[in-house]
Amino acid sequence: MRRNFLVTLILTVTLGIVAAVAAQMPNLFHPNTLEGVRVAIVRDSREVELSIHGIYRLRDMPSGKVIGRGNYLAYSKVRLLAHGILMGLNVYPSKRLTIEPARDASIIIDGRPFRGQVTFIRTLDNHITVVNNINVEDYIKGVLKHEVSHHWPMEALKAQAVAARTYALYSINPSDKPYDVTNDIYSQVYGGRDSENYRTDLAVDYTRGQVLTYNNQIIPAYYHATCGGMTEDARELWNVPDMPPLKGVPCSFCQNSPHLHWKKNFRLKDIQDALNFHGYKAGTIKDISIVDRDRSDRIDHLKITQKNGQELIIRGKDFRDLMGPNVINSNNYEIVMKGYYVDLIGIGWGHGVGMCQWGALGMALQQFNYRQILSYYYPQSALMDYHDIPIGEPPKPQTAISQ
Repeated sequence: MRRNFLVTLILTVTLGIVAAVAAQMPNLFHPNTLEGVRVAIVRDSREVELSIHGIYRLRDMPSGKVIGRGNYLAYSKVRLLAHGILMGLNVYPSKRLTIEPARDASIIIDGRPFRGQVTFIRTLDNHITVVNNINVEDYIKGVLKHEVSHHWPMEALKAQAVAARTYALYSINPSDKPYDVTNDIYSQVYGGRDSENYRTDLAVDYTRGQVLTYNNQIIPAYYHATCGGMTEDARELWNVPDMPPLKGVPCSFCQNSPHLHWKKNFRLKDIQDALNFHGYKAGTIKDISIVDRDRSDRIDHLKITQKNGQELIIRGKDFRDLMGPNVINSNNYEIVMKGYYVDLIGIGWGHGVGMCQWGALGMALQQFNYRQILSYYYPQSALMDYHDIPIGEPPKPQTAISQ
């Protein structure tokens, strides 16, 4: 009788442990939530380096079928084959393959660790695009250190966290496009887990869930490095909604920015080549002059006079874009002709719309809090928790945020 009791007890305990472990297995993995942002971390590559530190499973998309599992994946190459995706020593018959890591696991892509899930996508031209599907708060933690210095006052960091979160959620694309944002200056610079920092993480946590809205809709919270005296009306640059939070405001807070003044020298031949490359059919350039400026003093139109007497009128924004937004720092400059060369002498850095980051620093140093900073640069906006926003589809952004 005693022996039977012990056997029964052992079986009961053992089965209980097995049941408990089985019950916990689904909780090992990150749940899919509506709070995820899809970030393109690799685009159009021939191969990708991959390793996985921890338990993971592989899921074919869009069928959702689990087609692989593992406890650890050493350094491997991911390549495309005719019948699927080669990952390590295995070929998976899938066009979209998602890695779902356990909660404490890490996916390492090209030497950089990432939180959340990662999807490998075969593009139409047989290249690999890699998308990181990550909770928005973790995404912002991977952004902030690239956008502002983690040494800045906490109120400036909190303002940046709200602006970055707002732009990310505004950019979520419900269409068939495989990602919402990219990991570069054309969206927001994102570096994954290695880019997280104690102070910038605190700024994200302090403002968790907070976004900027207008009429109960998330706004495109553009920002830039240094406005140089006045921010820009978004409608001057892009086809975006005309709303008070995107109107330009005077700014005297960025006067200590290292990007306040700049000077660039160009050969006229290089400008001619850039114009022709972008389809303007320009001849030899004799002169470049400013036609008009907008209310923020940024150049609205330029006139390019050729040696044959023909004139080309081009928008200041378009000229900056074709020469390179990181080549011409801003659209606020003077022109000095020097024979076969031209000097552009300007102020500010970036497109000028929305929050001036060095202005936010200046305001924080003058003891303004992050709510006051955001209210100043996004007039008539309201700060809300995005969970409380009525469901609706806002218009989508038309351009990069931080150029």
